[in-house]
Amino acid sequence: MGRTHKQTFLQGALILVLANAIVKIIGAGFKIPLTYLIGPDGMGIYSVSYEIYKWLFIVATAGFPVAVSKMVSESLARNNYAEAHKVFHVSFYLLGAIGIVGSAIMFFGAEFFADRFGNSRAYLAVMAMSPSLFFVSLMSAYRGYFQGRQNMIPTAVSEIIEALGKLIVGYTLAFLWASRGVVYSSAGAILGVSTGTFLGFAALYFIYEYSKSDIKRQIAKNKESGVAVRRTGTILKQLIHIAIPITIGASVFSLTTLIDAFMIMNRLQSIGFTEEQASTMFGYLSSYATTMFSFPATIVTALSVSIVPTIAGALAVKNTKQVKKTTESALRITILFSIAAGVGLSVLAKPILLLVFKDDGATQLLNVMGLAVLFVCLVSVTNAMLQAVGRIYVPVRNMLIGGVIKVIINYYLVGIIDININGAPIGTNVCYLTITILNLIEIKKFTNVDYKFSDFVLKPLVSVASMAVTAVYSYGTIMEHTQSNAIATLSSICLAGIIYILMLFAVGGIKIEDIEMLPKGKNIARHLTRLKLIK
Repeated sequence: MGRTHKQTFLQGALILVLANAIVKIIGAGFKIPLTYLIGPDGMGIYSVSYEIYKWLFIVATAGFPVAVSKMVSESLARNNYAEAHKVFHVSFYLLGAIGIVGSAIMFFGAEFFADRFGNSRAYLAVMAMSPSLFFVSLMSAYRGYFQGRQNMIPTAVSEIIEALGKLIVGYTLAFLWASRGVVYSSAGAILGVSTGTFLGFAALYFIYEYSKSDIKRQIAKNKESGVAVRRTGTILKQLIHIAIPITIGASVFSLTTLIDAFMIMNRLQSIGFTEEQASTMFGYLSSYATTMFSFPATIVTALSVSIVPTIAGALAVKNTKQVKKTTESALRITILFSIAAGVGLSVLAKPILLLVFKDDGATQLLNVMGLAVLFVCLVSVTNAMLQAVGRIYVPVRNMLIGGVIKVIINYYLVGIIDININGAPIGTNVCYLTITILNLIEIKKFTNVDYKFSDFVLKPLVSVASMAVTAVYSYGTIMEHTQSNAIATLSSICLAGIIYILMLFAVGGIKIEDIEMLPKGKNIARHLTRLKLIK
């Protein structure tokens, strides 16, 4: 780590994709056994504390990693290493102070939050989650700094260590406290989350210390050449100027999600369900359907993280051609990945839930929610693009519009006794579709990107339709012969994936410029061209 590890946009994204995949596998090793241990009711308690934490976390830190990454990358594009490092120092102390305040609010307000959420038994879990805000705040400064240097390895390492800490400590405590009931067992699982954030912070601290000699050498060169560094107040002002609208956008949407979750619990109880029944239904939504739904979106987040410094750096030196190329490539890759993941989750919802959770109670939820994967992934990437080009208030407006629509639809549909919890995924689809459309319109204005119908719509749809037919038919056929859901599910996923990739090559859905952005991409592109798979 002692040397500067600058990666291209797609190389950095791939590092984070691999890390996120590992984190998700570790997370599955934690969350899936946890569902067996504490059941849907316990997962409802767990999820309530997590939703409260997520909102406070976003209010405290959401905009700062992006702001730090953007400012660091702009400084480095001008070879101003001293200023880039000063940006990190200012953000570190600011985020540390914010983290202390946020943790205190969550700890001392635990009972208040849990009561208002309609799940009073969650207060211990909320208290156990409170230290996470402090450590995550500090991690945000480190991650933003390294990401601005276009080095995604520290972020990847810290995410994996954080997930391992959550798995080992969280499940151990949940198991040991299971005899005391779901309230204590859920709090034990959450305490593991807090431990994981501390370990992730510790990993970043040691990586930074190991890299210090290289950083100091670069700063010394700046001093020798007399490069000017902005004052602390100026840097702080710009950090806040960039971070606040991003934070508002994220916190507004997180708040609508929080209101949504609060409303769902209370709305279900208003139409005749008990608190325990509502908690169980919310557990199916938040910890079964949403767990599977969020897996592809978490992986695509890697593109969002990687794209901000790439576009911001290119804009700093007025390289508009690079901005347009990166934007088109990122959108194309996002669509190709997310449409396959979403349709796959939708058409194979029941067998996937049985394979992972041994419980298909969330099948209807995932059938509908899976379709929203494409839109939520596009929202993640397009928000990052708008932030990178300086249109930081646009995502705020668009996410507010989408969030309000989501709350309204969910309030109405969940209140219908025959629909109840199954109305929530419909609101999710409409919400993210709305935000996607609004974001794409704005991106067109400021990057001049070409939305070619054949590349962005026709080719992906033809390929994914072939994949869906293969998945459904192969699952039924294999299940009939083997009587094993695991074999049938995994085999049909593999076969459908192969057909999808082959169809993409057949219709020209994968571009040579996308391949060339991969590590050793030119060599790979040369071989694929020789095989006549790409042109």
